[in-house]
Amino acid sequence: MKLPISKISELTRIHRDTISKRLADLPFEAGKKGAKLYSSEDALAAIYKTDSLEAARAEQARTAAQLNAIRAEDLRKTTNSDRNCASGQDEICQATAATLKAAKGKLLTAELINDIFDKFRSIPANVRAAQKK
Repeated sequence: MKLPISKISELTRIHRDTISKRLADLPFEAGKKGAKLYSSEDALAAIYKTDSLEAARAEQARTAAQLNAIRAEDLRKTTNSDRNCASGQDEICQATAATLKAAKGKLLTAELINDIFDKFRSIPANVRAAQKK
């Protein structure tokens, strides 16, 4: 099967500039709009620097597995980050409610208001400190 560099890049998930460099010495056929069409067997062997299509496929499978592992780790980190954020928001809400309940029935003087806002300002630092533990 004859494929252009862009399609080979898409299938192998290797940047098209890298593909172009590795295929520079291979014969090609001219395609539409000046595209260079390469034999898929020859191209894979040159890209993965192997002598056989089977070895190229094995190397592609190995690199795809590594990519999947990296994506899974990124997803795990994102999920943990989302959980930490939700936990932090919950702690902030609880601290806000506690501060307001403690001020119930008190005359709102400038000193009490400043004290309440000081407590609100300290919540994010307290949440970050709790999450590090």
